[in-house]
Amino acid sequence: MDDDRTMQALRIRSSSGACPTAPRSTSTSRPVSRPCNGIAIVVVDDDASFRTGVAANLEDDGHVVLQYEDPRDVPVSSLDTADVVVSDYQMAEIDGITFADRVRARRADVQVILATAYWTAEIDTEVAARPFLRLCRKPVDYDELHAIVHELAPNH
Repeated sequence: MDDDRTMQALRIRSSSGACPTAPRSTSTSRPVSRPCNGIAIVVVDDDASFRTGVAANLEDDGHVVLQYEDPRDVPVSSLDTADVVVSDYQMAEIDGITFADRVRARRADVQVILATAYWTAEIDTEVAARPFLRLCRKPVDYDELHAIVHELAPNH
């Protein structure tokens, strides 16, 4: 199943309020029983350990997550179904601001969270000029990330 159909199938099954797949608790390896809030998230980061860690954490909270290493590889169909995009700020081929601008050019309603370990006044200025952007420091505080995701997608 390609990413677009995967995201759509999971969102359809999630619309009833039940998680499409039971996430696993890291401590017990038993399914976690909590309602799925139906937030579709695309995670983009060239650091595999960060990307998979963020995705696993968000999935454990019941979110539907697709992950990509390179922003140029994110299919348009994945952006069309995403509620929130979490992206690294500093990537090899394209920076997070440029990627966020491209995402917003495609979908004016999608919100973007940029994660960076290199927080500067210049980054703050760029983010402040784009009200659809939120900044999150690396290493990520997962409670903060979850709060931002829920703030950006309040209808889920």
